[in-house]
Amino acid sequence: MIDMFLYDDVEPSQIRFVGFIGEETRYDLILLQTDRHYGKTLVLNTQTNKFGIIGTDDLDEEGYIAYILGVNEAEGEELTDYLRDVIR
Repeated sequence: MIDMFLYDDVEPSQIRFVGFIGEETRYDLILLQTDRHYGKTLVLNTQTNKFGIIGTDDLDEEGYIAYILGVNEAEGEELTDYLRDVIR
């Protein structure tokens, strides 16, 4: 039995499912936006089963997107370019 919930919130969200082919490979992402993460977007890479809470500041960190989404450096650069267009 559960003694205590830390939180159990329901809030509106916007979910975007994206699949595209880049120079390096195919990408399948889910982008989830809510007010929960201070304006950042929860990005799930369904091919690597990795995810990250990503904001515009994170896109400026070299190698961060590749690391957090479980892809190589070249793929990370492609994903960063795409995410710069959709994360504001």
